[in-house]
Amino acid sequence: MNVQQIRETMESSLTQGIRQGIFPGGAVSLLRNGSSAVTVCMGKTSYGHDGRPVHSQTLYDMASLTKVMVALPLILISVQEGKLSLTDSVTNYLPELASAHDQERKGQIKIIHLLTHTSGLPAWRPYFLLGKNREEYLRLIANESMLDAPGRNIVYSDLGFMLLGFLLEHIWDEELDALAKRLIFQPSGMIHTSYLPLEQTSLQGLDIAATEKGNAFEQNMAVTYLSELTEARHPLALEWQQALAGYGWREGVICGTVHDCNANYGLRGVSGHAGLFSTLADTERYMHIWTSGKAPVQLDSTLCALATRSLTDHSIHRRGLGWIISPTGGSLDQLAAGCSGGDLVSEGAFGHTGFTGTSIWSDPARDVTLITLTNRVHPVASPLIGAWRTAHHNRIFSISNPDRTS
Repeated sequence: MNVQQIRETMESSLTQGIRQGIFPGGAVSLLRNGSSAVTVCMGKTSYGHDGRPVHSQTLYDMASLTKVMVALPLILISVQEGKLSLTDSVTNYLPELASAHDQERKGQIKIIHLLTHTSGLPAWRPYFLLGKNREEYLRLIANESMLDAPGRNIVYSDLGFMLLGFLLEHIWDEELDALAKRLIFQPSGMIHTSYLPLEQTSLQGLDIAATEKGNAFEQNMAVTYLSELTEARHPLALEWQQALAGYGWREGVICGTVHDCNANYGLRGVSGHAGLFSTLADTERYMHIWTSGKAPVQLDSTLCALATRSLTDHSIHRRGLGWIISPTGGSLDQLAAGCSGGDLVSEGAFGHTGFTGTSIWSDPARDVTLITLTNRVHPVASPLIGAWRTAHHNRIFSISNPDRTS
C-alpha cells in the first residue's frame, strides 16, 4: 500500500470538502491489519475566530455512530453474558412498550428487529417536545402507531435504538453512559470518548468540533411532522402544537452538547441512538474490536460474523446487526439506494454514518477500515455531504487495494 499516495489523496479529499464549504475541517484514518496506516487531519473545528486546528484528539459529535459504538457492542456483550438473547421479545424487559397502542404487534418486536431496523416502528418523532426522561419516552413510543408488522420491512429508526438503550439500562441496572465506559471505553483505552463531554473533568481542555447554529434542521422537521398531524386530525395534534409554540430552541453555535434534539432535550444527552463524542484516535481503538482479533474487548466471533453480514436480503437495504452491509456485486438497485460506502467497497463490507458528518467503513476483503470525522452541520447542515463522502470513499478505497502495494 502506497502510504504517501493515500496521504496525499486524503489531504486532497479533505481540502475539497473544506473549499466547498461542506465542513470547516476533518480527520481521516485508514487502518490496515488492525493498526493505523495513515492519518490526516486538516482545517479547523469551526468557522469562527475561535476555531482550532483539527487533530487526532479533536472531539466530534458522533451522532448515529453511537448506535454501533455503544448500543450494538453492549447488546452483544449482554448476549455473551447470558443476560438476553437476540430473539427475546423486547417487552420481556420493557413491558411498558406494549401497554398502549398496537399492543399485539409491539409484543412481537424482538431485539434483533431493533438492531436490523425491522421493528415496524417509525424513523423519528420530535418526542423532545413532550418527553423529558426515559419513562416519558417509553410512554410516547408505546402510544405510537406501528408502520408494519416486525420483520417485514426496513425503516431506519432512532426509536428502536432508544429502546435498546433503555433495555440495556434495565438488564444491567446501570446508566448507559457508565455502562459503556466500564465495558467498552475504559478497557479499550478510549480515554477521550464519552457522553456529556462538558461534564467530564478528564476531557476539559480538549478541542471540540462545533455543530449547528441552533436547531433549525430538526425544528423544520418538527414543524413538518406536526403539520401532518394537524392535517390528519390526529387527537394529539393540539397538544403537540402547543408544545412547539415558544419552544426553547438553542440559538447559538452548538459545541460540546449533542446535536440531536431527542438526545439533548429529552434524554439529557445520553441515548442508544445518539449522544456519543469521540476522537479519531479513539475510534481507531474501537474498531480494533471488529478488525484485529486482539482487542481488549472481545466479542464472540460468531456474533461478530452475524453482525457484519446481511440479515435483510429480502430488502434492497442490507442490514446486519446495527451495521449497514455493502450491496452484493452488480446490484444496481442497492447501489442506487445508497446502501454502501461508495462504489468500490467490496461485497460484505460494513459501516455506518452519522448525520453530523461522521462515518466508518470496514472492508474485510481489502483488510482496511476508513474512519472519517467531519462536522458538516456547522453552521448549517450541508446537502453536499453525500456526494463528497461517496467520492472520498471511492478515491481512498481505489488505492488501498491489496493488489496495489508498494
